[in-house]
Amino acid sequence: MLGQCDDLGGGVFKKRLSKNLARSIIVAKGGRYWDYVYLFAKKDKANIDKRDLADLRDLADVYARKSEAEIAEELHLEKIVEICRDNQA
Repeated sequence: MLGQCDDLGGGVFKKRLSKNLARSIIVAKGGRYWDYVYLFAKKDKANIDKRDLADLRDLADVYARKSEAEIAEELHLEKIVEICRDNQA
């Protein structure tokens, strides 16, 4: 992943965006998917709290267990949106 990124453990990462003015929270587990789940401006929120981090780690576990068919169904139903595949924007 390009740019500055902090590993928060349990498949959760915080990535700096927009010249360090914004943050994204990414859940990634099992090396299959990188799911952007939360975006926020640094000026609005310095960090996520411990409870949020625990919830995000649980979410990373959920995505790690999903099958390819489940992901395809969520994409089809537009519950999730694919923004990039194999380095293609």
